[in-house]
Amino acid sequence: MKIATRYLAKEIYTAMLATVVVLLVVFLSNLLVRFMHSAAIGELSGNAVRTLLLLQLPILSAVLLPASLFLGILFAYGRLYADSEMVVLSACGFSSARLLRTTINFSVVIMVIVGILAFWVNPKVYKYFDHIHSGATSTGLEMIKTNQFNEIADGKWVFYVDKMSDDKETFYDVFAAEEPNGQKQTDDSLRIVTAKSAYQKIDSDSDDLYMILVDGYRYIGKPGQRDYEVIKYDEYGIQIQQDAKPWYSDASSASTLELWNNRQDRMAAAELHWRMALPLSVLILVLLAVPLSKVRPKGSRYAKLAPAILLYIIYANFLFLAKAWVRREILTPEIGMWWVHGFMLLLAIILIGQQAGWWRGFGKK
Repeated sequence: MKIATRYLAKEIYTAMLATVVVLLVVFLSNLLVRFMHSAAIGELSGNAVRTLLLLQLPILSAVLLPASLFLGILFAYGRLYADSEMVVLSACGFSSARLLRTTINFSVVIMVIVGILAFWVNPKVYKYFDHIHSGATSTGLEMIKTNQFNEIADGKWVFYVDKMSDDKETFYDVFAAEEPNGQKQTDDSLRIVTAKSAYQKIDSDSDDLYMILVDGYRYIGKPGQRDYEVIKYDEYGIQIQQDAKPWYSDASSASTLELWNNRQDRMAAAELHWRMALPLSVLILVLLAVPLSKVRPKGSRYAKLAPAILLYIIYANFLFLAKAWVRREILTPEIGMWWVHGFMLLLAIILIGQQAGWWRGFGKK
């Protein structure tokens, strides 16, 4: 039986990995278009786009692993049923109940992985994701182009540079003007800075991003008047970090402990239920996939694929709907998404009972 168990595990995990790779490519391609649009309008740098795509891997994996395991079971067991290999396993004492238990054991590994991603890894990823998208860690100099005016720090500064180094980390012959509406002062003085070179620096204490101008002059005065101030400097730092702009509008970046402590808040409750739903959906989808994968010997291995996918779509959409309803206070935090899980679990029990013949005696006199 150990050989049969290893064989089933190999079939399921192979199909699951192939499925998750395809799904990741599809979703990452869509996100790449979105990020490239942000880069085209100057919101993101090239390095930031690559980093954001990498950060999407754990976020997408937590959502796609349950679906991939579900499809992996359908593909693997569907082939085994169609090729009559399940008949051979059944003749060797591998009953449908044992098949279900074995498959659940396989799913425990995926449940643990999804749980770690949902409860611990992804909140940190979301926080760093927003940090990058806000411009706090993106290389601001990369977004500056030579021989043209470039707005930085939400338009508070306008830069013009003549040349840049090959590694795009140093600029030469720099001109910078601070927009009056970006100043903290209430006067209409114009502030202009010139420098022979400039480079980027991240403060080690505050993580703030600065443009360091080297060997230049700073001019402060009102246009048309002669009483202006000239300051010569060796180094002058300009903070170019933007205010954080969360890419996601919910509590995705909050830690699970914070969500639990604030679980009566609608936003926190919705996010907490969503994180719990991801590993729980692994178990429920496994219970659905095992009976749905059964097809007639020599029949099509994809006979039940369409209804199974439709069932998954219904399940996933109701989870998203329940999350939105909790956020809008249509559902209380106590109800949350439990009704969706309960309905799908009941359906799984019905399908398992139908396959095992539990209902054959009902309706008979």
